[in-house]
Amino acid sequence: MMCDFKDGEVVKVKDNFVWPDDAADEIARTIKTIGLAGWTAKNLKEHQQNWHLFDYETLEGSGKVKGKYYGLPWPAWHENHCGSPILYDITTPVEKGGMGFRNRFGLEHNGVSQLADKSVTVAGSAVKGGYPEITKENIEKVLGIKLTEEEKKQMGANWKVDFSGIIEKKCREKGVCVYGNAKARTIVWTFPDPIPLHREPIHSSRTDLVKLHPTYDDQKNNFRVDTKYKSEQSKQDWAKDFPTMIVSMRVVNLSGAGMLERTSKYLANLTPEMFANIHPDLANKYGVNDGDMMWLHAPQGTKIKVKAHHNKSVTPDRICMPYNFAGVMQGVDMSYNYPEGTKPYSVGESSNTITNYGFDVITQIPEFNAGLCRIEKA
Repeated sequence: MMCDFKDGEVVKVKDNFVWPDDAADEIARTIKTIGLAGWTAKNLKEHQQNWHLFDYETLEGSGKVKGKYYGLPWPAWHENHCGSPILYDITTPVEKGGMGFRNRFGLEHNGVSQLADKSVTVAGSAVKGGYPEITKENIEKVLGIKLTEEEKKQMGANWKVDFSGIIEKKCREKGVCVYGNAKARTIVWTFPDPIPLHREPIHSSRTDLVKLHPTYDDQKNNFRVDTKYKSEQSKQDWAKDFPTMIVSMRVVNLSGAGMLERTSKYLANLTPEMFANIHPDLANKYGVNDGDMMWLHAPQGTKIKVKAHHNKSVTPDRICMPYNFAGVMQGVDMSYNYPEGTKPYSVGESSNTITNYGFDVITQIPEFNAGLCRIEKA
C-alpha cells in the first residue's frame, strides 16, 4: 500500500503508511480495471470537503471544483478525470465525461459489425465512428500513431492492466475512450434466452403455468457448480404443500442486514422485531391474529418464527417480510454469540433462512422474491 505505478511497474514509493489514505489509493489502483482509477484519497477528500460547491441535481462543481462531478461517477478513468454523470453521452468529450457504448461483444456477429457506425462519434474524437477496445496490439492502427520502443516495452496488454498509463494517455490525446465505441445489443446471443422469455420460478404457485413456461434445464458446472432447475421444479407439486408466496422487502430505516442501524436504539425502536405482513383473510385462514407469532416453512425444510402484522396492502396469496434482521435462527435466539457490547438493540429471524432454492442462470443470484412457504400458527 506504499506503492505506485512507475515506468509500467508497481514500485514502492514511500516508507510510511498513512491510514486510510494509502489504503484508498491502493483500492483506486485496483479498480483501475473497471475504470475507477480516479477514486483516489486526494480526490475523495476534495469532494467531501467541498460539498457546498456541487449542484444537487447535475452533480457539477463550481469554484475550486469547477468541471468536476460529485463522487466521480463511473467511469473516472484517471486521477484527473472529472467523472461521468451521464452514461453513454456521445455529445460530450471523453475527458469531460462522455463515451459511447463499450466494445464488449466482439467485433462482429453473424457478419454484422458490432462497432458503432460513422454517425455515432464521441464529441472531440479523432477517430470517427466506432472502434474496438484499445489494446497494445491495436493502438497504433486505431489511433493512427507510432509508439517508441520504450513505450511498447512499458505498455501493458490493454488499458486495464497497463500500469504505465500510456494507453490512456494516448487515447486522451486523441479524444478516444479506452473501452471502445460500439453498439449496444438487444439480442443477447450468449444467453440461454437471446430474447427474454417468461419462465416460471422453480417453486411456482401456478402449476399450470409451469407446464407452459418451464424453467431451464439443469446446469452442469455453472460457475463451477452443478445447479438444479427443471429437476427441482418438476420434483413435486410444490404449491400443494407450500401454497403461499413469499416476497422480501426492506424497511427504510434499515439497510442490508440492518446490522448497523439495529445498533442504534432510535432506529431499532422504529422496527423493534422481525415481522411479516399478511393479509387478514390469509391470516384468519390459519387462525393467526394480528400480533400473533407464526411459523413460515420453506420447501427446503427450513423455517422462521415471526410476528404477524395484518396488512391489506399485501394480497391474500402471499406474505411479505423484511430482509433486514439477524440474530435468531429457526426460532432459537443466537444473539448470545455477539461479542460483549456489540449485541444490537433488535434481533430477529433472517428472511433468507426460508429463501427458496433457485439461482439466476446467468448471474447465480438467489431467488429472493419468487418462492413459496407454508404458514403455521406458533
